[in-house]
Amino acid sequence: MCPREPRSPSPRSTEREGGLRPFGDAASIPVGAPSASPSASASASSGDDDAAPPRVAVVTDSAAALPDSWLRAFEDAPGFALVDMPVLISGQLYTADESDTLSSLVVALAEGTPVTTSRPAPGQLRAAYRRFEEEGYDAIVSVHLSGELSGTVGAARIARQDIGIPVRIVDTASAGLGQGLGVRAALRAVASGAGIDDVAAAACETAAQAQVLIQVRSLETLRRGGRVNPTTAMVGSMFQLKPLLSMAEGKIVTVERPVSLPRAKARFMVLAGEALAHAETDRPVLCIHHVADPHGAREIGEVLMDRYRPDAELVISDLPPVLSAHVGLGTKAAVIEGPTSRPVWHGGRAAQPHP
Repeated sequence: MCPREPRSPSPRSTEREGGLRPFGDAASIPVGAPSASPSASASASSGDDDAAPPRVAVVTDSAAALPDSWLRAFEDAPGFALVDMPVLISGQLYTADESDTLSSLVVALAEGTPVTTSRPAPGQLRAAYRRFEEEGYDAIVSVHLSGELSGTVGAARIARQDIGIPVRIVDTASAGLGQGLGVRAALRAVASGAGIDDVAAAACETAAQAQVLIQVRSLETLRRGGRVNPTTAMVGSMFQLKPLLSMAEGKIVTVERPVSLPRAKARFMVLAGEALAHAETDRPVLCIHHVADPHGAREIGEVLMDRYRPDAELVISDLPPVLSAHVGLGTKAAVIEGPTSRPVWHGGRAAQPHP
């Protein structure tokens, strides 16, 4: 189950400004399925069966990598907001909803142009929270990218200080659709009439159960962004290491270090396939993230489904610019909805809501 901080007034953030934080040291931690499922806790917090269910809104950030079909459905329902995370290319600010952001980012990554990222401004989050307060919502659950990688959780802590309804901040300890699955679970809990505690728990547990595997073509982009030290990058380049990465305790960690790109691709397919085969969810989501390569991503997804789980729900999704900027061209990532019957690779631990 999700660990929780003691209940306390909203603290002032001490997290630094800026974008994604440096990735953690290469390490791995065994992952086990949480003891309770999100569906088991999706009951209303009100003790009166005749009372109207609480109105809980859900806020998230663009690192959730929500596919277009999901985003349209979420935006058509009341009580949902997404706050953009900006990217700076050669000092020029871009947001995810600008049509030329992805093409500009791809060119910049190919040319080695400096690219940096930033957390959302607290004012953006505060505006979303304020809107729901003014619309009469009882509470807000704010579901975000790992606090080990970004200052977004800190921005959310600042933003909620002047809000007159409870705002529960959920650090998913994940990214991409690992975070996005937590958002979907939160919205499903809201639809079932759940209160703030159960909505936050649904987001936490679902994000913690998701398996995330990342294949990067090179360590150079990570080195440029300060996510690996120069010696590690030099050794990786010298021996042509093509690491497979995952999430552990909210950090990016190394799973394996194949010595060639063909070997890395083969191991990526095996590990992702085994995770998919052991997913206990009926029709589990298999998401393949990519950086400007939708056809290659779809081919990977279709092969994995054909070999391991024909009943899976295949989702092809661009890796958001705020994440693409730090992993580089050629990156693929697989996110498999959990829980799994056994750990396949090493992943992260339960996500954390902050009262």
